[in-house]
Amino acid sequence: MATGTSGSMKNISKSAVLEVQISTPSTEEQQKIADCLTSIDKLITAQTQKLGTLKTYKKGLIKQLFPAMDEVSA
Repeated sequence: MATGTSGSMKNISKSAVLEVQISTPSTEEQQKIADCLTSIDKLITAQTQKLGTLKTYKKGLIKQLFPAMDEVSA
C-alpha cells in the first residue's frame, strides 16, 4: 500500500498535466446530450411517481384481501 513516503511513488508535473489535450464535444452536441439527459431524468421521475402509486394501490388491495382481525365481523 502506497503511503506517499516511498521513492517508488511517481509524480506528474503540473506542466505535463497542462499539456494533455482533452477533446470536448461542440456546444451543439453538448446541448443535445443535456437535452437527452433531461428527458431521461423526466422519465425516471415519472416512473418513480408511478411506482409510488402502484405501491399504494398494492397496499390497498392487500388490506382488502387480508383485513386485520379486529376489522373482521363475526
